[in-house]
Amino acid sequence: MDINNRLSRCESWYRMLDTFMQENTPSIDEVMTKICEKIKQFIPVQYVGIYYYDAWKNGYSLKTDDPVVGKMTVEILPASIVAKDNPREAGKELFVSPSSLQTMLIPLRDKEKKVGFLFTAADFFSEWCRQECNTIAEEISGQLRVLSNYIHTAKTNYNHQILYQVTSSFHASINTKEVLEEVITTLKDVYPGFDYYLYLSQEFPGADDLPTKELIYNDNVTNRVSVHAFLTGDVQYEQLADNCESNLYIPLRGKQGVYGVLQICASTVTTFPAEDVEFISLLANEAGNAMENARLYQQSKQLIEDLQLINETSHTLNSNLRLIETTTFMNRQIKDKFGAEEIGFILFKEDSQEEYEVLDGSTDYFLSRKAKPFLTNTLELLKKQHDAVFIGDFSIKYPEIRLPYHSVMAIPMVQSKQIKGAIFVLHPDAYYFSFEAFKLIQSLVHHSTLAFVNSMLREQLEHLVITDYLTSLYSRKYLDERLQEHLSEDEQGAFLLIDIDDFKKFNDTYGHELGDELIIQVATIIKGHIGAEDFAARWGGEELAVYLPNASIEDGMETAHQLVKQVEAFTEPTVTISVGVSYWNKGQDQHSGNVFDRADEALYQAKELGKNCVVKAKCIGEPK
Repeated sequence: MDINNRLSRCESWYRMLDTFMQENTPSIDEVMTKICEKIKQFIPVQYVGIYYYDAWKNGYSLKTDDPVVGKMTVEILPASIVAKDNPREAGKELFVSPSSLQTMLIPLRDKEKKVGFLFTAADFFSEWCRQECNTIAEEISGQLRVLSNYIHTAKTNYNHQILYQVTSSFHASINTKEVLEEVITTLKDVYPGFDYYLYLSQEFPGADDLPTKELIYNDNVTNRVSVHAFLTGDVQYEQLADNCESNLYIPLRGKQGVYGVLQICASTVTTFPAEDVEFISLLANEAGNAMENARLYQQSKQLIEDLQLINETSHTLNSNLRLIETTTFMNRQIKDKFGAEEIGFILFKEDSQEEYEVLDGSTDYFLSRKAKPFLTNTLELLKKQHDAVFIGDFSIKYPEIRLPYHSVMAIPMVQSKQIKGAIFVLHPDAYYFSFEAFKLIQSLVHHSTLAFVNSMLREQLEHLVITDYLTSLYSRKYLDERLQEHLSEDEQGAFLLIDIDDFKKFNDTYGHELGDELIIQVATIIKGHIGAEDFAARWGGEELAVYLPNASIEDGMETAHQLVKQVEAFTEPTVTISVGVSYWNKGQDQHSGNVFDRADEALYQAKELGKNCVVKAKCIGEPK
């Protein structure tokens, strides 16, 4: 063996390696190409190539300076060849087509580990040539060991640098979309030959310009590997035999949970090297932490907004609003915040044959008859479970009840452990309301219930003040106040003063209790025969009064005659009434006392005429 020749070769290898190592990231392919060129300078062979281990393909890839070699030989040697002691030293099977050339395939070792093979082909190998090939293989093994260590160190430093830059970028952002964009961009720079997708849950809806897929984990899921990665938090592999594609699923993990899955689709590799999986996992974990921080920031921001909403709502509702103002305000708040389609305010009735009433301020659906089956069923459920109802798809849970809305929230208004009513929130889309929205509206209703109850109690108290306890008609004082308003605003009006005939005799005969019942009967008949704008009052004792805003004298007389007939026909025991009717219009110098006095005078005349009749009062200026 020529020692000088060997020293010359080694010096040549080292000069070549030193040149390459001056670069930041030397290419192993370029080094091996140069080595192949050098080998042909030292030994008489036609073709030279190096099969070097490729972790991505789990085999040995051919590197050569001669494109003819690549065409005439197999490109990949399977990793199983490592287990053979004498690998294909003269194997013709290395050629893709029949050849008369002799071949040598000599292992390149890093200690006991085979990292590749030196491939040579010639018409004939002399003993000297065989020895030189083995010697060169030993020399190349040493050079490759140095080069591999250098490249590994450079790659590790490069990866750490990328992780540092990406981590800094992540921590500077509280935007999930920016974090995900950075992940995809970084991976495309480092591994440009792969496709990337992000499986995200509904908590992180993807932007249109990101390769995102919705992460669905139910019995019908088609991609169970991604779901498994999400649920376990472990890296998952998938080999698709049909199209030779390898997929890697890496969870985006934070400290508190998993927030998505990164899918890497590789159509050109057999496996993913552990070193690269570790790097991608570190990158994914940093992204998961950034997503978690962004989520926590958004949650804290949302919590502050929710608390502000509750505080503002409570402050407004506790400012002595009337009930209609309370429901109108709540309607607007719920629509703006939750995007509700229909909102209903339901109040349970304690002293009524009807179980509940739909308050003003509710949307049209709750005011229609179609809502009754739904309300009856849901209110019964509220009473039974004494808790809120949250249904993602009502048609699935209660198919027997027709409801044009799928998403349903029903929150009871509880005061002193009693359900006073409920607030209903509906939307036509299934699963429209999130669980966070449900919890927020529960809190909102809880804080507003006291204001609702106070508004209802205040209006009930006001009603008691302005109404007669026996007949539920308005009080005389309230009628007087309302009449003063109409005299200043309207063009005309009619006033009816009514007296039950022979009431004292009736009381003496049947007693005061039945007398009170008779007054209630007459009051009920009056309430049933006046318009929505008209109002009736108990004038005192057995005297009642009716005011008809903007009514003519003819309207007043017609109403009075109807009441006379109805009372006589529908009271038990039968009684009659006498009615005095007065009238005013804008052209008169009018005041309430004058209207009352003239009606009272007409009533007196009706009594004088034999009772059970109607008398029209004289107008002002008309001779008596």
